[in-house]
Amino acid sequence: MSNNKFATKFLYAIEKFENLYKHLNNRLNANKVSKKISSLLHNKINFSNIKILREQTASILNKEIKFPNWLTADSFSKGIRLLIKNKFGVSSQDLNYKKQSTVNNIKTNKNKLAFSSILQPISFKLKDRLKSLNKYFNTKYTNYESYVQKVVSKLKVKDINKKVLKINQDEKNSQVIAVAYYSDHILTVVKVSINKNNQVLVKGIVEIPIPGHLIGDNHVENKEELADITLDLFNLLKLEKSPLLLILSSSFFKIHTFNSSDLKQISNTDLEVQSKSPYLPEDTFVEFLSMSKRSSGSKLLRAIYAKRKLIESWTDTLEILDYPIIGLVPSAPHIFDSLTNKNPDKFTILIDIEITSTSVFLGEKEGKLVSHKLPFGCCLYISETSEELCKNYFARVFNSIKIILSEYDNELPANIYVIGQGLDKLLKIDMPLPGRFKRVSEMGLSDYSYYPKRMEIHELVSKSIESTIDTLSCITSSCL
Repeated sequence: MSNNKFATKFLYAIEKFENLYKHLNNRLNANKVSKKISSLLHNKINFSNIKILREQTASILNKEIKFPNWLTADSFSKGIRLLIKNKFGVSSQDLNYKKQSTVNNIKTNKNKLAFSSILQPISFKLKDRLKSLNKYFNTKYTNYESYVQKVVSKLKVKDINKKVLKINQDEKNSQVIAVAYYSDHILTVVKVSINKNNQVLVKGIVEIPIPGHLIGDNHVENKEELADITLDLFNLLKLEKSPLLLILSSSFFKIHTFNSSDLKQISNTDLEVQSKSPYLPEDTFVEFLSMSKRSSGSKLLRAIYAKRKLIESWTDTLEILDYPIIGLVPSAPHIFDSLTNKNPDKFTILIDIEITSTSVFLGEKEGKLVSHKLPFGCCLYISETSEELCKNYFARVFNSIKIILSEYDNELPANIYVIGQGLDKLLKIDMPLPGRFKRVSEMGLSDYSYYPKRMEIHELVSKSIESTIDTLSCITSSCL
């Protein structure tokens, strides 16, 4: 009986090996890998040495793989199979049937599987294998077991990976959109999928520097070339005609809140509205948003100021792109509104750190919100070796906030919340912020998943963008 079982397994192994050989030979000699890598290299920036590397890679991958004759001879394998079948009266189907039934059971329950449940049986299989191999080693099994448990514990998937699965399962009801974020001469394009539960899955990201002749300090200088670059990024991320959400950094905007009773008319021609603009009246663009739920009497109106040439240059660029547009929005107001819904404090302070400036936002839930722009950013305080420079930056911001608060009747809240591209440059994600400062990402304002290792495209110029991703996810979920 044991001989028959061994013969069945041996037959099954031979057939599996032949199938594996045929599969490998077909796949590797079909030049699919060569064509894929060659196409990827074509899409990259064509430095002088890239062409040579591409040709060398293609020449290597185009070579046909030759297996030894004794592995490919059909008569050899057929002779063995025939001998075993005649000798023991068995076939590989006896074992294949059992394995097929197991596969069918797995396929039936595949939607219920999570990474944690897949990894769990792996540890037991390793234990069983070590027990069987224990007799070949003089070392105690417990040492191997502890080693394996250590390795497996590192393989266990984090909660964020479970979130990836959860969001992936609902992709049929998801909408893929393009999110473009511009700040400090860096354009970040993100491919995200958002489902009916407002969960955001980051599927790809490209970050590139934008020179000053394309986008100046205040507006887009070369709209056609910027549109061409943006289209190339969209094509790289496979965002064909996906709706586009454009987010601009906080430093381009100023925010003030009015009582409607203080205005003669809700318009940029109103003298009170013009008095709060940092720009000349003819170069001022103003957007109003009603913040009060009152049905009568004075209402609160949030006014968002921007330079008219800035808005017009970006809208012209969007027209050249010819993509469906979700909107053009500043980064901080959506974060602030989401934050006040979770922040227990009545008064909230939010800062947005950029390279050359810092924006400070002060306000209340569904109440007054004002912004102030500080004339310094993180660029002078970035250091790989000294944490003291980073502390000096936050100390300077803290002193500036106290001076600003002296104009208002509010007290300093328990926490000062922080976002911005500059935060990623100042501190690593695992480093705590000094004093009262707290990352907005710790508040869990949006349900999102960002897992770079699962992305086909993940190209960055920054060392870290965790704060930026959290900001974009929150804005995306609040805008849709």
